[in-house]
Amino acid sequence: MMNLRQLIQSDLDRYAETYRLRGQKYSAGKIFLESVFFKSGFKAAFYYRLSHACYKKGWTYAAWWLTRRNQRSTGAEIEFNAQIGPGLLIAHPSGIVIGRGSAIGAQATLFHGVTFGARSWNPDEINDFPRAGDRCFFFAHAVILGGIRIGDRAVIAANAVVRQDVPDGALAAGVPAQIHAGKGEAMIRSFDKT
Repeated sequence: MMNLRQLIQSDLDRYAETYRLRGQKYSAGKIFLESVFFKSGFKAAFYYRLSHACYKKGWTYAAWWLTRRNQRSTGAEIEFNAQIGPGLLIAHPSGIVIGRGSAIGAQATLFHGVTFGARSWNPDEINDFPRAGDRCFFFAHAVILGGIRIGDRAVIAANAVVRQDVPDGALAAGVPAQIHAGKGEAMIRSFDKT
């Protein structure tokens, strides 16, 4: 299991990936400086990491305070008791909501307006939150609801509303989302080629 410093470094490493994909020159110092001072997505991930670390130590009020500070500062509401793996990249944090019982794997990429939440206030569903695997992409305003599983290397398209399981490597698109087997993994491979 990674410690807090390793988790934060893994998030910074994802920003290095964006420089590489754009063909921009970068150094560890440049990535650190720009991420800490200018990248609101990194700040959102950083506040979440701190709040989750406080939660794990039993410092609930500190965790709450950091979560609300994150929301005020970046526009992202990432609950401290959500579970998010290493290498989180938040491209734009405005309007992101990740509910308390959500779990997201390693190397996730989130764009603005993404929601992970319960399907309803019904007592049978209020505690059911989504779980996502590793290396998933969630594009702008994707909504993932209920106790469903998003497989590894899945892509959730912009504005998709997902209320069913998404298998490994699939693409979910539309309202309600339609599942397209293998298309998510193919998209991710095309991202890696650039």
